[in-house]
Amino acid sequence: MRQCIFQKIKINAVLGSNRLKDIVYGWVSFLAATGPRQKPRQPKLLIVRLDEIGDFMLWHKFLEETIAAFPGYTVHFLGNKSWKLLFETLHADAVNKAVWMDKIRFKKDLRYRGGLISQVYREGYSAVVNPTFSRDRRYDDCIVQAARATQTWGMVANREAMRPYEHGYDRNLYTHLFDHPEKPVFEFYRNQLFAAFVAKRNVAVTDTRIDTGLLPVFQQQLPPEYFIVFPGSRSAARIWPAAGFVQLAGYLYERFGWKALVCGTAADKPYTDQFLQQYRYPSLDLTGATTLTDMLVLFRKAQCLLSVDTGSVHMAAAAGCRVFGIFNGSQYGRFAPYPKELAGNFHAIYPEEIKVDLQDPHIVRERYEFVIDQPYASVSGEQALQELKKMLD
Repeated sequence: MRQCIFQKIKINAVLGSNRLKDIVYGWVSFLAATGPRQKPRQPKLLIVRLDEIGDFMLWHKFLEETIAAFPGYTVHFLGNKSWKLLFETLHADAVNKAVWMDKIRFKKDLRYRGGLISQVYREGYSAVVNPTFSRDRRYDDCIVQAARATQTWGMVANREAMRPYEHGYDRNLYTHLFDHPEKPVFEFYRNQLFAAFVAKRNVAVTDTRIDTGLLPVFQQQLPPEYFIVFPGSRSAARIWPAAGFVQLAGYLYERFGWKALVCGTAADKPYTDQFLQQYRYPSLDLTGATTLTDMLVLFRKAQCLLSVDTGSVHMAAAAGCRVFGIFNGSQYGRFAPYPKELAGNFHAIYPEEIKVDLQDPHIVRERYEFVIDQPYASVSGEQALQELKKMLD
């Protein structure tokens, strides 16, 4: 009973803190979005996409389709700085201007936040498109509000991360709202439906494959045959034990002679170090030494990728690489498993104890639509090894 009371106090304290932040952010937005605005000679379109790498990879091919729905418009793009290089490599000439948000600064630095909001407000946009399902009041919706456009296009929001007091905050924010009540729906197909909604016609994009001709040459010499191990994640909850990766990688070397390329950002070093300390076969450590476009080049030539549920699996799928990923059942059907027609070589491994649940669409809708707390370690190394052998056969 006492523990329950303390938990309620903690939850109320967090909610109170969040409300206070939202009040402060609201005042910053109010003050920043005032004063004179530009009056462009031709209409201006702003496309806003601020979520993560995996989300971007499942959407970016719809950018040109969206732009085509606004002929005669000057097109600006506001994106997440973390995948700026991907955008510039794959869509360098698609827009007239790109602006990049540092989401950490936008959250913590009120001067930076106010400056970016003011910049958006002053542009005098005629239309804004926000193609994000899991939109956020503090980020993309804040930008849409600041733009003060006469046409605003978005999706009926995913309420998973929405706080109780936020329900209804976006009423009247969008003049055109797309709703797709079917659940689950794979994110690529949700993006396809939204692009068709904006364009008022069927769109031509049918897969996530990238144009590999746009990719740079990787400067470092690579082994003739290799696979990639990506053991890290920004989310500590998604980490799979290094011993599992060691077991899988050891099999790939013993069975095929493939060399392990160990990859990740500098922040993933604790996880790549754990793997390398236990792995006794030849390997090449590229932790912190590759750009996002480098990773696409590596995926294109790799025999397969071993990873947890991160943006790397979506990049690899887009490059045509075989994917072997560890998942826990969260958001089943939205980001994984991939439909066979999109990536027939994408293999998502789930804990044995929830596999039966995942065969029942009703249970999936009731229990696995959102993030769940099933440990990734619930997938044993032996289970994963048997699945890997099956995939390669």
